Amino acid sequence: MTPEARERRRIRTPVVAVTALAWVLLVLADPPWSAPGAGHGAVMVPGMGHAGHEAGRSATGLAIGGLLMLTAMMAPLLIPAIRHARVRSLRRRRGRAVALVVLAHAAVWAVGSALLLAVASWLRAGTAQDAQAVLAGLVVAVTWQASPLKQTCLNRHCATPPLACFGWRADRDSLRFGATHAAWCLGACWALMLVALLVPAWHLAVMLLVSGWMWVEPFDRPARPSWRLRLPLRFLRIVALRVRSVRKQVAAA
Repeated sequence: MTPEARERRRIRTPVVAVTALAWVLLVLADPPWSAPGAGHGAVMVPGMGHAGHEAGRSATGLAIGGLLMLTAMMAPLLIPAIRHARVRSLRRRRGRAVALVVLAHAAVWAVGSALLLAVASWLRAGTAQDAQAVLAGLVVAVTWQASPLKQTCLNRHCATPPLACFGWRADRDSLRFGATHAAWCLGACWALMLVALLVPAWHLAVMLLVSGWMWVEPFDRPARPSWRLRLPLRFLRIVALRVRSVRKQVAAA
């Protein structure tokens, strides 16, 4: 294994472990086989459990549910940012740089999630039925997915700016990189996350589908912003090649 491959594994393994743990906690806190407990107009926040939706939606419950949701959905998207922070930092500053990037990323997503919850609540309260709110969210998501602004966010999300190596400038650059990376990530993902917040049932399953889509989108190379249907074609090609390779190995065995 090459040093670069070891570095990728060193970053990827703990992130994947944290992501898996977050999903397990979400399922335990809000099992998908339980009956929905929130009425129309209430936004289902994964991780709160149905009792939490009925009991006033405390700030603590919202914070815990929101933190689990963000960790489960967003942690894999941090892998390129963490890798960039480690590569561009001195060995003795790597841990600090990564911590600052993650902190800034989490802060931006916390604000963005609060805004998305407010928008989802407004849509649910302003429609007569849950299906209407979900349909409105789907229209917004499909329109945004095809828009040039979506591609701009994806392009900027892949940026790897230089980071200072010493002193407060290194801390500033790490915080700024984490915040801008999160902002462009939020710009690319907000419409899909809105749909996940609007569905009245099986929201964990929908959240998993949305997460999977967001995780594979960055596989595509930056492209010119334009109106077009965006599918994770490069990821699908990678999967097809892997399947073909496995079939050849099985046939040759």
